[in-house]
Amino acid sequence: MSSIMIEPGTMLPAPPLSTKAAPRYVGLGFAEVKPHNVRGILAGLQSIQKHKLKTGLPYKQAFLLTYRHQPGDPAPRAVTPYLLVPTTARTTAPARPTDKNFGAWLGSLGEWYALSPAPLALPAHPEPRWGTDVGPVVRGSMVEPLVRYAFFRFSDYRRAQEDLTLRKQPQQPGADVAWKEVAEYLYELASELGSVG
Repeated sequence: MSSIMIEPGTMLPAPPLSTKAAPRYVGLGFAEVKPHNVRGILAGLQSIQKHKLKTGLPYKQAFLLTYRHQPGDPAPRAVTPYLLVPTTARTTAPARPTDKNFGAWLGSLGEWYALSPAPLALPAHPEPRWGTDVGPVVRGSMVEPLVRYAFFRFSDYRRAQEDLTLRKQPQQPGADVAWKEVAEYLYELASELGSVG
């Protein structure tokens, strides 16, 4: 098969949604937030692998959160957020799609879930091409907090304590979203400080 002729930054179609039960909150975990395009998805999956290796923490969960707007829209008014539970059997980064069957490629990456029942509204802006003019870092700075908030409303993740990413910006290093159960956090803190008594 020949390589596809699509710009890496072009929004992909909505992913095939899983019929399996949504992931449940089980403690220490993190997620990366990226645009729903080939470049963003591949970079997000690579960031997940690097973050796991770099930190050495016993993460129980690692997700990719993507946001999609209408392809070619120079001034998006809303984004649709998705959660990917990456395939754990994969030991190498996935290859770029080799044909235009994006649904099959997206499905091969793992289980996808809608993070929100409706698209997330973006703040209105009078400039008709603001999305193109500001570039990806500014768009990410605006969209990531909305996606993060949608994630913590998703399933039972509202029980999670947002621990590492209260004011995380897209260009800062580290996970875009990280969570710990409060009891687990206090237990770890107590063990680091030593027993009192």
